[in-house]
Amino acid sequence: MLQDDVIHRTGSFRRISGAPSRGFPIAPPVEVPEASVQALIRRWFPDARPRIERMGSGGSTPVYRVTFADRDAFLRLGEEPGERRDAEVRVHELMCEAGVPVPRILRWEPEPPELDRSAALTSRMPGRSIEELDLAAAELVAIMRAAGRDLARINAVPVCGYGWVDFVRGADRQLVAEHSTRAEWIAEYLAATATVTASGLLDSAAHPRLTDAMRIWAAIPDRAWSSLAHGDADASHVYADSETHAYTGFIDFGEIRGADPLYDLGHAWIHTGDAFSVEGFDALLAGYRERANLPDNWQGQLRLQATAIATRALAIQLGRPPNAYRRFLSERLHTLLGDAPPPPMIPWRRTL
Repeated sequence: MLQDDVIHRTGSFRRISGAPSRGFPIAPPVEVPEASVQALIRRWFPDARPRIERMGSGGSTPVYRVTFADRDAFLRLGEEPGERRDAEVRVHELMCEAGVPVPRILRWEPEPPELDRSAALTSRMPGRSIEELDLAAAELVAIMRAAGRDLARINAVPVCGYGWVDFVRGADRQLVAEHSTRAEWIAEYLAATATVTASGLLDSAAHPRLTDAMRIWAAIPDRAWSSLAHGDADASHVYADSETHAYTGFIDFGEIRGADPLYDLGHAWIHTGDAFSVEGFDALLAGYRERANLPDNWQGQLRLQATAIATRALAIQLGRPPNAYRRFLSERLHTLLGDAPPPPMIPWRRTL
């Protein structure tokens, strides 16, 4: 899958990110007239005549491939009218400063006159998604270990608040999330728990286990700062060279949020066996641990994070026609809610 063709399995999480009343299902994105996009590119590059092509369908962020004579670039727009994406641009800058290979921001305007939302032009990430490459086992392990080190760097960035990171504040452009407390953020996860339980999709024996796991997860105390999460850390966003199969970096920071430190690892764990192998996740975890110290009971904490993420994703899918991803999430939740009782939470320790 090429980076401009990435379609999130879970769709646009962002569009249900506010008050629980916004609920399920997800509203379709508000598209931008093609003529407006062309007018923006003509103003930015008056002497060029690049080809502009809308990429994918159903993805949460409108993305256009802009093909110049000597290179490709990608135009990423806000999902909704008025959306500025200041924080996404800031994250790209922070990643470049931290040495994490990500697409570079070539141009950005928070309020271009041609559009009703922000526009950012990024460079193309070399290579392809590892989902699209025929990798030997040793190559996958090397790629995922490098990706794990970079994921730890991403998660080390502090965020003020929890939930979607849409804003920056102050002279140093600190990342700011939509909710000031964790309790506000988890409200829709708890609402998702009720939705999943009421659906009858899970076995009846799983219902009390899900309720207990989410109760323990919800009781995690607020921290002074949350951790920046990529928000969609799976194999579709990890890139490697098409020829040498060397790791080249991460793409797509359109789902960034302030979250618990193990959020991204939990998301990746859900997709083990789907987006990459068990060996691939083990390599991701090994690389991560080169950069961050995990709690003593990290396996249990990771299971709780994965349970919360899968529950919310499944609730979203229940608002859509039956599909393979819904079945996948249901199976994952049954696995996560196995016979072992939910573990108690232990305070997080991190060093970089």
